[in-house]
Amino acid sequence: MVIAFTGDPFLAKEALLQEASLRGLTHFSEPTPEALAETLSPGLFGQAGAMLDLREVSEGEWKALKPLLENVPEEVAVLILDPKPTTARAAFYRTRERRDFPTPKGKDLVRHLENRAKRLGFRLPAGIAQYLASLEGDLEALERELEKLALLPPPLTLEKVERVVALKPPVSGFDLVRAVLEGEAKAAFRHLRRLREEGEEPLRLLGAFAWQFSLLARTWMLLEENPRPTEADLARLEAHPYAAKRALELARGLSKEALGASLDALIQAERRAKEGKDPWLALERAVYTLLHLTPAEPA
Repeated sequence: MVIAFTGDPFLAKEALLQEASLRGLTHFSEPTPEALAETLSPGLFGQAGAMLDLREVSEGEWKALKPLLENVPEEVAVLILDPKPTTARAAFYRTRERRDFPTPKGKDLVRHLENRAKRLGFRLPAGIAQYLASLEGDLEALERELEKLALLPPPLTLEKVERVVALKPPVSGFDLVRAVLEGEAKAAFRHLRRLREEGEEPLRLLGAFAWQFSLLARTWMLLEENPRPTEADLARLEAHPYAAKRALELARGLSKEALGASLDALIQAERRAKEGKDPWLALERAVYTLLHLTPAEPA
């Protein structure tokens, strides 16, 4: 019996180790024909079975293992860790048991983090779960951070979490917006440079940047209606709750004129980029223009 564990490396390995514990398997075997043949033979002190990690296995090594795996008896368990199988291995798994564990995204990732915190014995507030979900790190790295948070004395606040967590937040439209509104030219252009190095599409970034300012404009109008908006008021912005709260912070210090000029600058930049001019240059010029718009003093 061959059981393949695929999908997210952290979830797949965790599920494999749980299954291995039930079957009395304790360690991974070398992914070689000789080592596999030995583990498939019943020993004096236990039943036959094997755990294989194929993450670093080449096509040649797989071809050597495949004949043995094709003839594994039904009563013998071979558990395979193979998060991202090659085409050949995926075809082999079609006629075997395959347990796939996709990496959670968006709301599913937030829910995953909240559930993992419960397993560690503490409650993860929604805002902090959303913050952690926005960081650059795989599930294993996030798990290590949750283990650190479990040691903090309550109450758990975003300030405490930001001091402890070692993962790097990704550069986003909000980072650019904040740098621009705070007049941090060096930070704004550093964000742009990093995004360019990471292969970000300038038109996509322009659209995201414009969306952020559009959200700020909607938030500013909401504040005009109600200087102390409720959660229900923020829901009208049709944005993620965490994004809406950050927009609320930023919008308090903006004037109507600054917002209008900002949106116009971004519209002009997008038009120039779509007309065939250098999109990165259009974006950089827009950021330069935005940096020279003076926001109103907070009331």
